[in-house]
Amino acid sequence: MERQFAVVVHGDCPDFRGEVREYGTVPLAGKGTAAFSGPIRPEKMSQSATCGRLPSAQPRNGHTAQPAPGAANRTPRAVLWIVLGIALAAGPSLAWAQADPKPSPAAPDQLAVEQQRLSDRFKRFEELLLRMAELSAATDPRRAALLRKAVAQSKERLIGVQMETLVELLRKDELGRALENQQAVEKDLLALLDLLLSENRAKRLQSEKARIREYLKRLSALINQQKDIQGRTSGGGEPKALAEEQARVADKAGGLAKEIQKNEEDLHPETRKGQDNGNQGLPEKQPQGGEPKPGSQGPKPDAQGKTPAKPPGPKPAEAQGQPKDQGASKPDGQVPSSPPDSPPATQDHPARKRLEAAESRMREAENKLQEAQRQGAFEKQEEAIRELEQARSALEQILRQLREEEIQRVLVSLEARFTKMLQMQREVLDGTVRLDKIPPAERTREHEIQAGRLGSREGEIDLEAEKALTLIREDGSAMALAEALGQVRQDIQQVADRLSAAKVDKITQGLEEDVIAALDEMLQALKKAIKDQEKRKQRPTPFGQGVPSDPPLIDVLAELRMIRTLQLRVNLRTDRYSKLIQGEQAEQPDLIDALKRLAERQEHIFRITRDLSLGKNQ
Repeated sequence: MERQFAVVVHGDCPDFRGEVREYGTVPLAGKGTAAFSGPIRPEKMSQSATCGRLPSAQPRNGHTAQPAPGAANRTPRAVLWIVLGIALAAGPSLAWAQADPKPSPAAPDQLAVEQQRLSDRFKRFEELLLRMAELSAATDPRRAALLRKAVAQSKERLIGVQMETLVELLRKDELGRALENQQAVEKDLLALLDLLLSENRAKRLQSEKARIREYLKRLSALINQQKDIQGRTSGGGEPKALAEEQARVADKAGGLAKEIQKNEEDLHPETRKGQDNGNQGLPEKQPQGGEPKPGSQGPKPDAQGKTPAKPPGPKPAEAQGQPKDQGASKPDGQVPSSPPDSPPATQDHPARKRLEAAESRMREAENKLQEAQRQGAFEKQEEAIRELEQARSALEQILRQLREEEIQRVLVSLEARFTKMLQMQREVLDGTVRLDKIPPAERTREHEIQAGRLGSREGEIDLEAEKALTLIREDGSAMALAEALGQVRQDIQQVADRLSAAKVDKITQGLEEDVIAALDEMLQALKKAIKDQEKRKQRPTPFGQGVPSDPPLIDVLAELRMIRTLQLRVNLRTDRYSKLIQGEQAEQPDLIDALKRLAERQEHIFRITRDLSLGKNQ
């Protein structure tokens, strides 16, 4: 028997604690709490209650789970369970009420009460998201941005307003309209859940890119093998031996098509959306997988691999999602038909379809070779090569889309980190200037303590810079940006050391001003890169012009501008230090050390410029 459950999530602590009782008996407890409810079988609730996992069920007496160590690191999982619980609860209750043959007179009123509770819980859930965004902003700006985006999406889709409307509809006993609105709310809640789950998208992107690159590697080998067979076919090779080789290559093409269908269509159907859009520029005039084998359906394909005039609509193999050419494996009259509006056709992977078509042409070439028809085999081999090239172009297009999405995510994350670092550095500079205004004779122990606090704050900026630098170096394509941030980190560390030693003089302030100028300049470059990336996404790549598999994080011009900025910064600092030198040689230890670091930076700028000219960022 199914029962209602309710789980209470406390928003003012990172732990996830819950009680399971019959629906409606769990009061909201504490400030900033959120709850959700929905049908579940109690005997299936066997997981821990810590941070988002469902508690062990005690249908009547209740059971409270204790927080586990490290729960704070898993807090967002609780949010996902809340959304899922609300989505589950939003739909079924009204359906059960309509399915009840003899509802009680107060059933609509009771539904309205339950819906009002759900609406109140969702409001508290939005507050919890905002609170979590505030708490995680300092340590994880990407997660904070995601949580804020979730709240913005909720407001944009008016989920809270829709729930209030449902309450009014239920009070008026308009169950039909209420049921329709319930379905819309459930859809919006599931979309919100998808957004919150997108936090793990970065890892999935890496996995998808690795798979696509492996497909491209195998596909390139197939193209080379097919061209070799075609060359020997036209050069007078022994037909029987060539037919055997052609069969092996066809088997490889079919195997790759099956693997793509298994990995990209069966297990990951949601990834087809972007790939279908990205395939708009690919021509569709080439033969598709699923065309019948010559002789099995009467008319033969022409030299371009097309069949005679045929009404539009999904082909049998595509509609059924079969990896092999139906003409090569089905006898006459056994090609299945599908309705013209068959939805699976929209889920077909473009490369898989091309591979199936190529396999079909290879089988036809094999038959021609068995019959010693060299010219016919050569033509079919040419068609197979064209199909393989089309498949490679489709995979390159998909890889480009994945790379663009990855670039967008990295740029947005970097923008958030640089904005935060810039704000923190300006606060430190203000504090340094304030402390420097105190005459040295009046400085006390409190002055040193405040300077030390500023040094600790500067250390936090260094941690943020380290995280940003890790992102840039992992990408590996923005060499000048990585060098610029690396130099900024050196300045930040020097500022932190000087502040910890209570040195708030002009040298420290000058370093802080340099850090602010550098961070602001890099932030503007990132914002421009984000805008350029959005423009590139809206501009489709024409087919046949080739697609770079790994476009850089920022373009070459932006890298050159960054190098120019680095050189100007060295020049300005050289001029500043020259004014501090009395005589021909620097004598102050701090100044000598600063000049050595400046020389190292000049060497690094030379090396980065040379590497960029050699294309080492590709």
